[in-house]
Amino acid sequence: MIVREHEKEFILIEQHNHGHLAKDIMSKFSKAMFPEDRWRESILTAIANHDIGWSSFDRQPFWNDEKLAPYRFTDFPLLPKIVLYKQGIDCVETMDPYAAMLCSFHYEQFIENNEEREAKQFVEQEHKRRERLASQVEGFNHILFEKHYALLQLGDNFSLYCCVNDPGVTKEHEHIFFQNGIPSPSVFPELPSGRIPIHFADEHSIRVEHFPFTEGFSVEYIQRVIRKDTIAEVGLQAVYDQANEERITLHFC
Repeated sequence: MIVREHEKEFILIEQHNHGHLAKDIMSKFSKAMFPEDRWRESILTAIANHDIGWSSFDRQPFWNDEKLAPYRFTDFPLLPKIVLYKQGIDCVETMDPYAAMLCSFHYEQFIENNEEREAKQFVEQEHKRRERLASQVEGFNHILFEKHYALLQLGDNFSLYCCVNDPGVTKEHEHIFFQNGIPSPSVFPELPSGRIPIHFADEHSIRVEHFPFTEGFSVEYIQRVIRKDTIAEVGLQAVYDQANEERITLHFC
């Protein structure tokens, strides 16, 4: 779950909704860096579904007793997170083997240095999965795979920028992840080195410097707003189930 906290409420965005937003954003990406070739649909499938493993978990959000808040994707416990990682990759593999390879590599980056036994087992199993799938994907190319994974990363980060920040937030109050911009993959020399500058121009518009998209465009995501006092009265699940979905529209320019 993606969670923004205010004084009297939490704003919750399900991870899989964030994935669909990432796909919508990257479908507008520069054709020079993301061409209309045989790989494009597989990459978009990976981008849209890279967090599909969270779907069932996010429909029943977990309460963090220590922080008195819903668990965020950043502090969700390791062992159940590994379960949903694997579940998500398994699901993507039934759609598209190459997309599953991209998602497998994506999740591995989060825990590759973790010393827990389950984390090491996950990394080893995902290595074997990618080796198996690579032998099945005609024309698999390691250099291309690196570029395709960079596109997934960009989609993830552009979408996260939209979701973890309140619309119209000033630069100094942005989420710490993005106060210096969006990470810029080195495999694309067309992009600025290090970080891509980005900020809210107003409550509805996001301005991206060195604009890497084909044109200006609008996207939307779904959020739910839940009041803290109501959680105390009836519990997180009941409040979440009763909360209306709100559609937030943002324009990239």
